[in-house]
Amino acid sequence: MPTWEGIEDASTMLPRIWLTRLKDTDVWKPLRKIDCKALNESRGLEDVLIEGGRATAHPTEGTITWNFVSSRPPMKLIPATWFTQTPNPKSKNKEFILEPLPEVDSLQIELLYQNAVRASSSLGEGLDSILQEEVVLESDPTFKVCVVRNGGLIAMRKKPKKSVLFGLGEVQITLQRGYGQYTIEGEDDENALGDLTHVMFVIHGIGEAMWCKEEVSTMSMRDEMDQLRMTVNKRKIMAWREECKKCERQKQPFPPLPNRVEFIPIIWFDKVRSPTHSLMSSLTSVTLRTVPALRSIANDVIFDVLMYLTPEFCEAILQCVTSEINELYDKFQTVHPSFKSRGGKFSIVGHSLGSVIAWDVLSIYKDITEKNAPKGSADDQIRIDAPASPPRVPSLETLDKTENDHDHNALPGFKGADDGKHGTWGPTLPKKMTQTIPFEPDLTIFLGSPIGLFLTLRGAHSVFDEMRAVAEAERASLIPCDDEEADMVAWSPGGQSAPPPVFDLSPIICSPFSLPTKACYNVFHPSDPVAYRIEPLLLPEGVSNNDIPPPMFLSPDGKSLRLHVKARQVGDQIFKQFGSLSNLFESTAQNAAAAAAHADAEAARKMANMETEKKDGSAQSSPLRPNFEGCIRDRQVAFRLGGRTSRVDFQIQPGVIDNEYLSAVTAHSGYFSNDDIIDFIIFETRSGAEDNTE
Repeated sequence: MPTWEGIEDASTMLPRIWLTRLKDTDVWKPLRKIDCKALNESRGLEDVLIEGGRATAHPTEGTITWNFVSSRPPMKLIPATWFTQTPNPKSKNKEFILEPLPEVDSLQIELLYQNAVRASSSLGEGLDSILQEEVVLESDPTFKVCVVRNGGLIAMRKKPKKSVLFGLGEVQITLQRGYGQYTIEGEDDENALGDLTHVMFVIHGIGEAMWCKEEVSTMSMRDEMDQLRMTVNKRKIMAWREECKKCERQKQPFPPLPNRVEFIPIIWFDKVRSPTHSLMSSLTSVTLRTVPALRSIANDVIFDVLMYLTPEFCEAILQCVTSEINELYDKFQTVHPSFKSRGGKFSIVGHSLGSVIAWDVLSIYKDITEKNAPKGSADDQIRIDAPASPPRVPSLETLDKTENDHDHNALPGFKGADDGKHGTWGPTLPKKMTQTIPFEPDLTIFLGSPIGLFLTLRGAHSVFDEMRAVAEAERASLIPCDDEEADMVAWSPGGQSAPPPVFDLSPIICSPFSLPTKACYNVFHPSDPVAYRIEPLLLPEGVSNNDIPPPMFLSPDGKSLRLHVKARQVGDQIFKQFGSLSNLFESTAQNAAAAAAHADAEAARKMANMETEKKDGSAQSSPLRPNFEGCIRDRQVAFRLGGRTSRVDFQIQPGVIDNEYLSAVTAHSGYFSNDDIIDFIIFETRSGAEDNTE
């Protein structure tokens, strides 16, 4: 029985392998096995969802389109059963580059191969007659395919139709039947997971125009999401298998399959940075031709921030992101129609400038939903310890002020538009936006975010502080006076006195400001030069920097800190305690002198106020700025912005040996590959995740 060369699949019914590539110069690569089976079952006559629903194969058109990344170009698609073997010059293992043959040629080659198999079998007539047969390729009539026997080997060879010098020196290419065994990275892990229960829309930051260039080695947001998805799936399956081994040893039932999470990038740079836009042509014309690499960084990276600081382009970017989220939200539910009915959740992640965009998108959502919210009734219950949101302040500034804006500015306790301290926590836009996102995020995660810087520039600290003051005033108005409290104590059902109600008289420290999201995390690397905190802006303006609570360390369950991080925390606490003791005696005399000076200044100020009141004929004096020094010590702070978490700022745990200056080089670009963040995302998006609080 002769041996065949190049026969990877000897089955009678040879299945078609579907291959794809982007450019003609690229190598054809097979689709996932599960996708090839789905296309073969459809017989190539109808569109099929592939890549877990992220793409659609159009076999009749020979293309693949991407469902959730509109900027990704379509790819070519062909089926194949026979291939040509071409040596790969880059491979050290003598591997071949497989080039698929058109189906019209593959059918004729398959018929010749089957005839040769029958002829070489035990009941066959021999290969002598088959060796004389040949098949001229319809796709390239200058070549033919024939059966060649070389000793004990038989192979299908492709060679020129016309031989020169009796075939001396002619090139013969071996044909291969079937693609052979192959694996696609991430396919087995994704197929082993359970249902898709969570979708995360990820908004990219600055420099995406540069990272998408082929000559740049940094991964684009689209590639980072593909890599993040595979990493998350792999870790979920590995953890599940370990759990199964543990249950098997303990003779317990296996845990359910882990859920699947989808990451969808929101690409906005190509919509705003269109080459045909007059802004880009003007930018190109004014750019000097010297040091092009450095000027490319300025134009492709830094220019994104400058554009967002311009009201017109800020509005264009927000409109683009909002429209993209709405479109992808609808597309996703078309691909997965039962997602919401099964309790699926949507979340938003913003990286770098993308986190500022996410903040502003949620600000617009908050502005629109609160404006359309129904009014409450007098029977609504009021919680003393958690007061309702205070009257709305002008959150979204516009360049064309309307009457409604003046009404908001006229709210008691809030500064008018002509006040130098007036601020906003939303973007400044040429006109009000009416479109918003179609859902309230379950999670909102800011990675390497400069939101704190943008809010500082917008003057949001004073707005948040006014919200806190109004909330405290509202709570104070609900506490009865002495006569009312005596009546409450004297009266009770059955004639027995009831215990007096307990009211929280401690000052409200954290601003009641919140965004429409169930949980909000501001995650940053301690050495990231672009990242800023948010929590200090939600504290009173009088709080000193020493009293501001440090950011929490990021961990999946909020408790599992590494040993060296715990040791560092203990060391900082000991150093702080000994430092306070050493400074105690020095500060006593200084405090006494400062107290005396403060008393003298207070007396002088009161005298000046009395003189001013006499001159103006007014009995009112300007309110004093409250002193919040030391008000946070030994108190648990809880920020409503965090949603189901009490904190907002979270820092990544540092390594055992971590130089902050060296880490700063890669800190801003390494969030999506950071182990702590990946584990945190897995924990927060797991099926049946309970509300966890810090």
